[in-house]
Amino acid sequence: MGDVLPSQLANSIMGKLYDVLTNGDETVPKSEDNFFTWCTPGIPFEAGDFEFLSQGLTGVVKQSALSELAAPGGTTQPSGEGQPAPAAPTLTPELMDKLLAQDVGKLYMQAENFSRLVDFVPDVSGIDDRFAKLNVMNNEGSLSDRYEYALRMSQVMQTELPEETKKKIEKFRALLSVKKIKKNLIDDSETEVIESSPLVVLYNEKLKAYEDAALEYNARRIDALAGDSPKAVHYWAVNASTLRNRVKAAMNDWVTNGYKNDYEAIAAFIDQVMQRDMTLLKAEYRDTLEKAKLTGLASGSDFYYTSVVPGNFVKASGWTQFSFGSADISRYSSSSHSKWSAGGGFSIGLFSIGGSAGGSKSHYAGGFDNSSFRLSFSITQVPIVRPWLKSAFLSSKAWRFDQSNLEAKGQMISDGGKPPKGMIPAYPTTMVCVKDLELSMSNSSGMHEFTKSSIGGGGFVGFGPFAVGGNYQKGRSAGKSNYHWDGQTMKVEGMQVIGFKCHVLPKCPDPIPTITQWV
Repeated sequence: MGDVLPSQLANSIMGKLYDVLTNGDETVPKSEDNFFTWCTPGIPFEAGDFEFLSQGLTGVVKQSALSELAAPGGTTQPSGEGQPAPAAPTLTPELMDKLLAQDVGKLYMQAENFSRLVDFVPDVSGIDDRFAKLNVMNNEGSLSDRYEYALRMSQVMQTELPEETKKKIEKFRALLSVKKIKKNLIDDSETEVIESSPLVVLYNEKLKAYEDAALEYNARRIDALAGDSPKAVHYWAVNASTLRNRVKAAMNDWVTNGYKNDYEAIAAFIDQVMQRDMTLLKAEYRDTLEKAKLTGLASGSDFYYTSVVPGNFVKASGWTQFSFGSADISRYSSSSHSKWSAGGGFSIGLFSIGGSAGGSKSHYAGGFDNSSFRLSFSITQVPIVRPWLKSAFLSSKAWRFDQSNLEAKGQMISDGGKPPKGMIPAYPTTMVCVKDLELSMSNSSGMHEFTKSSIGGGGFVGFGPFAVGGNYQKGRSAGKSNYHWDGQTMKVEGMQVIGFKCHVLPKCPDPIPTITQWV
């Protein structure tokens, strides 16, 4: 087999990855929410970047912070021969408050960085029915700003609900979200925020467990159908029923312990009620949005609290093994889902950003020996939770933009076209994360030299949606992604976000023509 260009190889990998994430049969139905937007390159994260999800925004005095204080200058120093180790400082109330405040500040920074990362409207310009349901991430603006604009500039159908129905709505709202008081330990101020209720948290946790089982089922099924590895075929023949039972068990657990039917029945009821009294719901949705607003300590600007489920997903089980070998290249190079690009001649092959190139992109022009190529990593999908975003409002047929406002009257959230156009034609619902990435190849020293020189010059190197290594900026913090090369295999440390699964909205607003009274 001959050489293959990095861009061709990356496209083939994306074709198989798309199949694993969306392909289905009678056991795992094909995903209807199958628009993906990919980071180029991936965004590296450390497990500590998600502490705010499991710890909340309440500070904790950690042993590591005390250890840093014990050493001169705030850094740990090894004691010399015959010298005692530095003594830990006395934990006075003042010192306790200081350490708590430092931890709270770090948690707020993490929450702000993550909320801003997922607060975007994806570019949907490349979507059509033929094949292009993949796209390079090219953000079109802030999701929260556009959603707030839609609430503020909307008119809703005017009706009056019976008191009994109003009480039922209030009961259902209490089942879907809870109010919590977050205390700022720096100035003792208190902020009321809206978070998902235990019912919604369980629903999303069981949803993730089902998606993990479905992802494993799809990956094993596709490997067996490819027929490239006898081991994969044997594995499927022996374990297919077990994998299928895991999917069914995950669905049953979702229904039984994840309140699947209850949650969806509540959502259906609220959607039905929206066509009877929208003013009540709109006021509640605006209040929910306002209560989810927090202010960044460093930036001084507002952001809307957003999380994922489960909060400990980095260390949790449920990661699926993905592999791509030389036999997959020719198969997926002709796949319709791999025929995509970011436009403007941009390649998703091997490239470098910044460093000695002065901030510009440079591309590796050599080829790979595809006879020995192998890529492997662990992958998971993590649902994004935004209690403040009410998609049922956007897709309801009982609202429109204010027709008396010259700026707003012609606006559309989505025109429902292919590709759709509008303020929010789609929004991200799930993060796609990978870790333990390995690239195995031979006769590819040129690629390694390109990577080594780019990183040595202060740049950052990516391969398709994967971060290989180098210096990067994430939010208001900087970091470095490391890799190891032994002459045959490149191993990339840590976890990275490579893309997002997005929900494409139908035409909205699309009000019912018979509605005559608006408020």
